[in-house]
Amino acid sequence: MDKHPEPPAAAIRDLNIEARVPIHLDSSSTSYYAWKTYFNLVLLKYYLTEHIDGSVDGDNMKGDPEWSAIEAMLIRWFYQTVSKDIFHTVVAKDDIACAMWTKINALFTDNKLQRLVFLQQEFFGCHQDNSTIDEYCMRLKMLANELHDISNKVSDDLMPSTLTAGLNEDFNNAASNLTLLRSPPFNASSRTSSLRSAG
Repeated sequence: MDKHPEPPAAAIRDLNIEARVPIHLDSSSTSYYAWKTYFNLVLLKYYLTEHIDGSVDGDNMKGDPEWSAIEAMLIRWFYQTVSKDIFHTVVAKDDIACAMWTKINALFTDNKLQRLVFLQQEFFGCHQDNSTIDEYCMRLKMLANELHDISNKVSDDLMPSTLTAGLNEDFNNAASNLTLLRSPPFNASSRTSSLRSAG
């Protein structure tokens, strides 16, 4: 299979990365899974993965103006979509895009035990409070995705039971009835109607 050529730097120079990666990565948040997913989609779409996957020796390519221009844009994209804390943690003179990508990802994957404890506390302590059903379900789903990303998949049985445990009093009847369903739906289009009908 022929390799797709990467686009020239001019073709992606004016790309609005914040529109394509609408996640601001913060070390204290649970946005890593979504941030990485959005970024991977951009890298795949524009055939830029070789800049960050280590398949090409970026240090040997520094003399190539086109390659260097794309490298600079990628690093700028990383800086634009991370918090100041992360920026100051990973910023380094003369880093190539692959090194920067690796350092950012390592912040969230190297210390899996600490991250696992944090995410599990967030997941099991999650309550609806003043949020809507959709917002509450999305928060749980996001936490489940983060746990899955560090090889701790939330089981299909655990997801609905955790959801019902954190519902507001207004949904007490729905919570009781929802646990009787064999496989309560958890997608965006059906979760609200299911809870209402269960009540």
